[in-house]
Amino acid sequence: MKHKSWLSFLLVLCILMGCSQPKTNTDLVGNDRDTLGLAPDFSYEVAKQTPNILVNQIGYLTDNNKVAILRGNNLHDVFYVYDAYNNEKVFEGYLISDNIGVTQSDNASETIESEEQKNIYLADFSQIKRNGTYYVYQKDLGYSYQFEIGDNIYDSVEETALTLLETEDEDVSKICYQLTALLITKELYPDHLLEAERLDKICKEKIEMLLQAQDTVTGNVYADISDINEIQELDEQQKQQYISLAATAEFAGVLAIYANQIKATDRTLAYQYQQAAEKAYKAIQLSLDNVGYDAGYFAASHLYRLTGRLKYAQAIEQYLNMKEEQKGYTEYDFSLFADYGYLTLRYGSNLAWSELVMKRIMKQAEEISRTVGKNNYYVSEKREYNDINGKLKDMSNLALVNYIITNHEYSTLQKNYLDYFLGRNPYNICYVDGFGTGNAINDEEKINSENIGLFYLLLQSTKL
Repeated sequence: MKHKSWLSFLLVLCILMGCSQPKTNTDLVGNDRDTLGLAPDFSYEVAKQTPNILVNQIGYLTDNNKVAILRGNNLHDVFYVYDAYNNEKVFEGYLISDNIGVTQSDNASETIESEEQKNIYLADFSQIKRNGTYYVYQKDLGYSYQFEIGDNIYDSVEETALTLLETEDEDVSKICYQLTALLITKELYPDHLLEAERLDKICKEKIEMLLQAQDTVTGNVYADISDINEIQELDEQQKQQYISLAATAEFAGVLAIYANQIKATDRTLAYQYQQAAEKAYKAIQLSLDNVGYDAGYFAASHLYRLTGRLKYAQAIEQYLNMKEEQKGYTEYDFSLFADYGYLTLRYGSNLAWSELVMKRIMKQAEEISRTVGKNNYYVSEKREYNDINGKLKDMSNLALVNYIITNHEYSTLQKNYLDYFLGRNPYNICYVDGFGTGNAINDEEKINSENIGLFYLLLQSTKL
């Protein structure tokens, strides 16, 4: 009987020892294997807490900086990185104090629970170049999640993004927003795309989907394509309630971008898309006062880039001279995409206008850079922690500026944003569904169909 008792005790002890092995992922500023304490027992479900070692839960590219964020008080200044397969120590380093301020958002009500009194430390392990799976350990905080280091570690995330992009949507403005981000990504990073042919197919299918939403007689575009067949059977007066001026302008802009991209390989099809775009723009000209500033400017700038026609240049001049109080914005705000259209003109640009546009986006980039320097998670402090779309818009601004002037600082900031989305954030969650150890639970905590295009742009920008 005593022997059975000892065997049972040893069995339980072995199980507990096995469960104490580190779990998953890290990112830029260190690994947060579990960071919920020194006893690494994961055999039970831990109540939701704010972990204190924050990492990119998918991992780091081999040649990129690799930093983890640690939160705590009076921490021992040494940290270690271990190989997750054999638990061998591969790196030893010293924490760097980085106490920017209280780790909270601008909104005091959004302060992360129990975080106000914690200091911030950075753990830089960029020297590790060997591909593998690792975790960070610090004696006061415990283990981070496991993470990988390698050259192709984001391929599976990109595949997931493409799969999400292939899902159908019915909201025309959302499709235009998503598609515009994809088309601009193709222009900025043509050599970085994992599956260029698949992306081309996705873009073509979405363009064809958008064409279904246009009334071929008036050029107007409907807000939703789910009931398009029923709408087409209505009389002109009844159809009016389904028309969206914002969607019509956004439709014009995105078709102009696509036509511009394919005109060298399929001039006939490009011209058909150009005609559809110009018909949509003609429709909104009848009610320009009711069209959002960003949507109208977006349509005009890309149609001017495509055609070089004077009427679009004149429209651009009007938009650029508008005072801020005169501007109204659509739900998705296409103004940065509009600026991109004008700044990438190959002919017909006005130097004064170009300087005005460049000054504006540079001001935004500098503001992002400045506020990032005041934030413990290296994203703009002007955005709330759960403002996914806002953060992705910030990143898109940095991508455009970096494309024009090539600034190493902006490249680094973009990589910091990726680390944020993949786990190095206050909640230690991965915003891409199905990845990482600390998964997002609520839909608002996930990269979704609305912002997947911008996230895809972020993935490509970090390959530089």
